[in-house]
Amino acid sequence: MTFHSRSLVEFGLFLSRLPDAIESEACLARAIEMIRAHLRASEAAVRICGRAGNGQEQIVIATADGGAAQDCAGRLAGFLETRRHASATVSGDECRCTLTVFRTLSDPDFDAEETALLDIVAEHLRRGIARSQRICANEIERALYSSVMDKLSVGVVVLDLSGHIMNCSPKAEETLAARDGLQIQAGRLRATNAHEDRELQAAIKAATQAAAGGSAPAARGLALTKLSGNRTLGVIVQPTPDVKSGRQGATPTIAIYIRDPEANADVESNLVRQLFDLTPAEAAVARRLTAGLSLEDAATSLDISRNTARAHLRSIFSKSGITRQTELVRMLLNSAAVLGERPRQLA
Repeated sequence: MTFHSRSLVEFGLFLSRLPDAIESEACLARAIEMIRAHLRASEAAVRICGRAGNGQEQIVIATADGGAAQDCAGRLAGFLETRRHASATVSGDECRCTLTVFRTLSDPDFDAEETALLDIVAEHLRRGIARSQRICANEIERALYSSVMDKLSVGVVVLDLSGHIMNCSPKAEETLAARDGLQIQAGRLRATNAHEDRELQAAIKAATQAAAGGSAPAARGLALTKLSGNRTLGVIVQPTPDVKSGRQGATPTIAIYIRDPEANADVESNLVRQLFDLTPAEAAVARRLTAGLSLEDAATSLDISRNTARAHLRSIFSKSGITRQTELVRMLLNSAAVLGERPRQLA
């Protein structure tokens, strides 16, 4: 059925769909096309300006013929000169949104009621754009946090209050796939040792009760035996910090932090060189010592003599103001070098 702007039912349904239609630039173009069609316009355009001072502007145009929207600013200026048009501008914390609809000169002009409805449509469009921007920002933030945790060799598993897994970081997925101390069974986190699994489930239950009751997140630490005989996995179970902060609308969840002592944090040679003013050769020695190699093994790995490796180590000590190899390892593992991209092999 063709939409009529004076039909409140149709208009209400249209508004309810509009914010959900906006998730990306492509979806925004479809949303503008929805507005164009529903307001019986020949073209529709939206100009979006970000927060004041950031200089970001975006223009999206929808036309009846579905033509490609190249040179949007020029086309918009042309439409404003050659078409009947009506505009509405709305502002919020995230952006300012100007919605303009057009009709050819042979079509009736927009009346007062249509212009008033355009203000409502523009506000709903702005809200949808703002929500899309927040979702995008949250995804970027989540990806960054997940990347940092992976670089620190910490896996993270998030459970809902029923104990089912909601999300796993890449490092956690890698640990769980090995099924060595910890695994996934029927969508739940289980220890491979039966006795330790009872302790794990009790810790998850206690954290769930604390999360549901809004209590402060008390952490519980567990050491889980590996079937391979390697060193035990370190696991921490606690309600997520959102419960403690009391942020309105936050959904209580359980966070499981997994640390495998066999997976050492690594450092990237170029970052080590930049952060500590080392030569490439010195950075290569420092990185191998941080990875757990002895000075002799580091020299063999680099195909240099032990004396040359010692000379590099003395130079590193002089530049960094330390005197022991253990201090060097601690300094590098506590530095920003561990946050760089992890190399696939020692370099």
